[in-house]
Order: sequence, then structure tokens, then C-alpha cells
Amino acid sequence: MGSGLVLAILAPALCLGAITVKDPSDVILPSDWAADNAIIEDYSPIPEAQQPSDLLANYTFEGGVISYNHTSFSVNANDTSVIVAANGTDLSLSYVDILKEGYFSNLIHASFWGFNAALNVANKSRAALDHVNITVHNGAANVYAYGTDTVVTVDNSWLYSSGPVSHALYASGNATIIGHNLQVYAGGRRSSSFSGDSPAGYIEVYDSISHVVGIGSATYYALGTIYGENVLSVSENGPVAFSDGPQHIELVNCDAKAGLLGGVAMFSSQGRQSGAVLNLTSTKFTTTREEVPGLWFGNLIVDVYLTDFEISLLSDVLLVANFSQITQDFNFYGGYAEAPNLQPAIVTATVAESQLSGDLVAYNGSSISWSLTEHSSWTGKAYSGFGDATFAINLDKTSTWSLTADTTVTNFTNADRTLSNIQSNGFDIYYVADSEANYWLDGTSIDLPGGGSVKPA
Repeated sequence: MGSGLVLAILAPALCLGAITVKDPSDVILPSDWAADNAIIEDYSPIPEAQQPSDLLANYTFEGGVISYNHTSFSVNANDTSVIVAANGTDLSLSYVDILKEGYFSNLIHASFWGFNAALNVANKSRAALDHVNITVHNGAANVYAYGTDTVVTVDNSWLYSSGPVSHALYASGNATIIGHNLQVYAGGRRSSSFSGDSPAGYIEVYDSISHVVGIGSATYYALGTIYGENVLSVSENGPVAFSDGPQHIELVNCDAKAGLLGGVAMFSSQGRQSGAVLNLTSTKFTTTREEVPGLWFGNLIVDVYLTDFEISLLSDVLLVANFSQITQDFNFYGGYAEAPNLQPAIVTATVAESQLSGDLVAYNGSSISWSLTEHSSWTGKAYSGFGDATFAINLDKTSTWSLTADTTVTNFTNADRTLSNIQSNGFDIYYVADSEANYWLDGTSIDLPGGGSVKPA
């Protein structure tokens, strides 16, 4: 029996007090494709400016209105899709099975143009998929969309993959994919369920289940925009979401588990970029290993909005801002050797209607601005993991902070000038007296509830 998605924990057996949710690995056992899922992709191909050759496919449609129902398509060949719909095609598939076998020979070709994808929809084409079962082996995208004005909808469908870089929904070249009521399983490395690629892909997913297992596989990979709503997901060896550069991720009413790198791992693999946004609303994250922080940001300038957000951590670290990025294997944090143009992360986080616990940690000149608003509470401390760090803490009158250790802040503002919304637990807040934001404290020490105080650093 395959492992199901479980609301409380992930386990192959029924768990007391938990609801087991089935995913495609309960039908196609991962153990049958263990060799496939052990393949490590080759990162050596050099990016190319243009598509190197025509796409190969068992079935190719160019232009016109094409419709199939209650049938099946397949191919067993390398670098070959089952179906390519291109150049203005309008394709409809209903109650259709698609089986793709065969390897890709060049990761760049597979990523940027969809070589070897089971279904490739490109160049101002449209596809509507309903009750479609797509199974891929040896490393291939289930559904790939390319090009501005290319739009694919996938409803009530089942997407299974084994092998590396096998994304379920994969949008590139400014294409859009919208999915409803999906069941997704990916067993291979770097196989995120819902993924965008250069220069941008736009993904929307609703009312779906995702289970990814391979190292470096996330539920979402943002290069463009990701929107997820009512998605239940487990990323056993990856974060809930990756992003590279100034991308946008918004999750609403989602429940997600992460087993590697962070609840999110947002970074820039090039020079530090600004404009990234993370928006989590009525969403819960759970991390499954002690070394996994809640939210991780490196070499990036990012705005974070946490509204009615809940997180369950095995570590004590809620948020990290770092002078770092992620390695090519998506399995560890990369340093100067991987990217000598690194700069400190700048994170501006606004918390609303949330009760959070955990520490804020900044490294090597990184900064965190942390604003508690709209009846939020935070239990934790802020500190430098290594080198200099900058923290700005702000509370409105409705929000509270319970300290777990002494904390030094560059800027400290509180709409409650009595400071009665801070429980010190005997710890002190040290502030930089000559910071303009702290002038209201007038360089003085003020007692806090619980025996601690606010005092100049």
C-alpha cells in the first residue's frame, strides 16, 4: 500500500485521529519506480537563446479545433512528447489517459521548451483537460505550457510522475495553467508539482492534493506567479514553495508540510533582486525536521504578509534572512562559492490576525522588519546567526510580544506607549538610542511587565 497524505502526519497506515487522503502513489507504488526516482539530473547543459529544434511527438496538432474523449494516447521514446498542440490549436481532452515513457537528454531543452513533456501546449494555443489521467516515467512534465497567450485548464485530473524534474503543471515563456480538483504525485528529484520557468509562468491551483517525495521537490516553484487555494500538500524533502528572484506567491486556505530547507525557500540565484512577495492567508505550514526553519529568505528583498497564518515548527526558528541562496541540487543553502555576488537579505514582514511562536534570525548584514498588527501575538526573540544583523520590531495596540530571551533591535516602535502589550518574562529589549525610530523612548529605560525592561543598547 502506498503512503497517503494525512492531515496529522504522513504514514502508510491509518492513524488515530487523522484523516487519510489518497494520492496517485496509492495506485502506482513508488517502490516499483525506485530506480527512476534515484536518477540525478545533469546540470551541465548551457542555456540557449533559441529552441534548438522542432518538438518531437507521437501526435502533433497545429491550428484548428481538436477534441478527444474516452480514449488513450501514449509514447515510449526519449525526448518525445505524447501530444504537442501548437500555433493556435484549441485542444479539448475529456476522460483521456496519457502515458509517457522515455528520458530527456538535455535539462535546458526540457525546462525552457518542454521537450519530452507528456503534453506540450505552445505558441498561443489553448487546451482544456477534464478527467484526464497523465502518467509519466523516466523524467517528464505532465502538462507543459509555453508562450504568451497560451492557456491550459486542467480539471478533475490525476497526475503521476517518476524520474527527475517531472513537474505536474509546468508553465514557461509567460504561459498560464489553471488547475482544479487535481491529485498529484511526484517521486523524483527536483519535481515540484506546480512550477513556473523563465521568463515567467503563471500557475493557479484550487481544491487539490499534492504529494512530492524527491530531494529538492516543492509543492510550488515560483518563477512568475503562483496562486494556490484549498490545496493540501506534503513536500517530504523540499519546502512548500521555492522561488528564484522577484516572484509572487499567494496561498489561501492551504495546509502544507515541508521537510527540507524551510516552509518556504525564497532566494535569488543571480544578483540580489527586489520585488518578491509572499502572501499567506488562512494557511497552515508544518515543518517535519528539527533543522527546517519556518520561512527562509536569501540574497533577496521581499515583502511578506502573514494573515491568519499558523505554523507548527520542530525547530525554534520562525524566520531567517540570510546572505545565501540554494544549491543546484536544491538540497542545501549555498554560499559564496556557488554565487560570489551574494548580498544580505532584506525582509519586511507584516503579521495580522496570527498567533506565532519562534525566533527571527538574520545573518551577515541581513535585516528583518517585523510588524505585529490586528490582534496578533508573537512569542520569541530576534538575534544574529552570524555577523551583523538589523531588526525592526513594531507592535500596534492590539498585538502582543512575549520575549524568550534578551533581544537587541535597531528600531522599536509600539502604538501602546505604556508597553503593557509586552510580556518580558524577565528579559530585556535593547534599542539603538540614536535611531530616529526610537526617539520616542528618549534614551531612557522603561520597565516591562514580567520583570524585564526596555533600555538603550
